[in-house]
Amino acid sequence: MLGRLLLALPMLLIVATATFFLVQLVPGDPGSFILGSGASGEQVAELNASLGLDRPVLDQFQTWLGAAARGDLGTSWINRAPVVETLAAALPVTLSLTGLAIVVIVVAGVGLGTWAALRPGWLDRLLQGTAGLAIAVPNFWLGVGLLLLFAVHLSLFPASGYVPLSSPGEWLRSLTLPVLTLAVGPAFALALQVRRAMIDVLAKDYIRSLRAAGLPRRSVLFKHALRNCMAPVVTVIGFQVLGLIAGAVLIEQLFNLPGLGGVMLTSVTQHDVPVVQGAVLLFAVFVVLINLLIDVGAALLNPRARERA
Repeated sequence: MLGRLLLALPMLLIVATATFFLVQLVPGDPGSFILGSGASGEQVAELNASLGLDRPVLDQFQTWLGAAARGDLGTSWINRAPVVETLAAALPVTLSLTGLAIVVIVVAGVGLGTWAALRPGWLDRLLQGTAGLAIAVPNFWLGVGLLLLFAVHLSLFPASGYVPLSSPGEWLRSLTLPVLTLAVGPAFALALQVRRAMIDVLAKDYIRSLRAAGLPRRSVLFKHALRNCMAPVVTVIGFQVLGLIAGAVLIEQLFNLPGLGGVMLTSVTQHDVPVVQGAVLLFAVFVVLINLLIDVGAALLNPRARERA
């Protein structure tokens, strides 16, 4: 596991390097973009110099990377606020959205998948058909449908906005529709994976032996069958979480949530390079951490995976 952690460091360095130099390829002069078309060449040159953009690119990269390693991601070109503060203000919103979505995905996916594996028949077929439909519908269209039904027509949930966790009830109401929009498709996809894995495990000889030995059905199911089928499922959950990070950008815009997705899109349109670089680097850290958690979870559930790690 230590090797995985050490491998994450060069991965972050590669992402940081690629992010910095790809941003340099964006056409247009930053000073001209920030000041507008009415600015003189002297004003543009003065602004670029104040931002350090008149220095060689490699010098700029070395300065930025050294500061980022110390936790300093620079200052926004637009509002002159530290990038770390800008991202920190939006981070709780994105973490709340994705965290609740993960809980819904895991609980609903494992529960429905296990239930379907234990009760073959028309209910199982209904689950498979519903899952196919839920997976096929883009989450953006699902979000629009949930907005129209539960926010506009029934007025059960707010259509937009975010309430901090200091008001737990309103916090949960403000996130219910965005979380469902993010979680429905992945939850059904996970349910299908759990169903297949559970059916395979229940057909194993050792499960039959445990049943023949007189062990309680609940013990066989939860202590042995579910644990052994969860090793591959953990990897699926990890991929679903990675998808949530990308999907959250769009969903935050749909429900007007002030999260990292909105910060990134606004920064891109405003050509606010320091914020874009900081947000991309933060998302990369999330991806690396999630991959590490996947490895840890697989190792805990599967001794052979632990030996390979």
